[in-house]
Amino acid sequence: MIFSHRYNRALAGGQFSVELDDDFRRKLWAQMLKHNDAVGVQRDPTDRWIDNSTVLAEAADELVTEHGWDGLPPAPGNPDYGPNLGNIRHLVLTGEGAVVFDLVELAHAWMTDETKAGFKGKLNGLFELKLCPWRFTDGEFFKLDSDFLGARLVDGAHQALTSHSFDGAANEFAQARQDAASGDAKDAILYASKSFESMLKVLTGLAHANADQLIKALLAKGFLDDLPESARSSFGEQVLKTLPSLRNKLAGHGQGSAVVHVPMAYAELALQLAAAFHNFLIAKHLQHKPPPKPASPPAARSATLDDEIPF
Repeated sequence: MIFSHRYNRALAGGQFSVELDDDFRRKLWAQMLKHNDAVGVQRDPTDRWIDNSTVLAEAADELVTEHGWDGLPPAPGNPDYGPNLGNIRHLVLTGEGAVVFDLVELAHAWMTDETKAGFKGKLNGLFELKLCPWRFTDGEFFKLDSDFLGARLVDGAHQALTSHSFDGAANEFAQARQDAASGDAKDAILYASKSFESMLKVLTGLAHANADQLIKALLAKGFLDDLPESARSSFGEQVLKTLPSLRNKLAGHGQGSAVVHVPMAYAELALQLAAAFHNFLIAKHLQHKPPPKPASPPAARSATLDDEIPF
């Protein structure tokens, strides 16, 4: 789903809003124009005809469909509702922030991999320059907490998960981030812990085990053998169980007669803990199963006097 649909409840309830100042919008538009590659689109799968189009034109057309509009709001002096550059520019410079994010996500999906990398870097650079609490990764916007170092930790963990094919953990971690951005502290804690346990399940091969069993299996498989033997058990008990304990106390079990209100600070803590554990476990995974080395290129064969020289 596009940004405004994923966060529909939070946006409608005023739990957060997307505030973009004029300077940021102008710089964003400049980057969108710079990365507006030409694309060929086959409208009819039964017809080989290819339409010449652009990234922004296709993204704007999809935006209209997603929101059920008759067309893009026309720019002043432009009677045309179509997805032309004037109307797209007007939307980026003056439109609702969440809708601008929708357009960026849709445009990103049309870019080539090379263009995506450059655009993502420029966009996140703009966020850092303007101290905006947003980052763009895996084609989606995520709201980050106010701690810049913690924000980078979470962002890096998500990218590491997707890079190393821990898809289940990545999806649960993404859900945790969305819940935190929507103000749902309990679900954010729940899914942060689930993503951690999903990582443990992949590393241990145990599909149906609780956190305690998974951590013991991690030790048994030698993932912590680089620690002194006397420290391994306590590391599992006192360090790795912190996130499952947070989940059990605040989000995972019944609350009894009293409703437990969970402040957002604890959801942010759960995200930071999950991010740290993900980065740690990925490093341990790569130690145990290092990626294969790239094959050496074949040695160039020297020409001999017996070789025929083509003319």
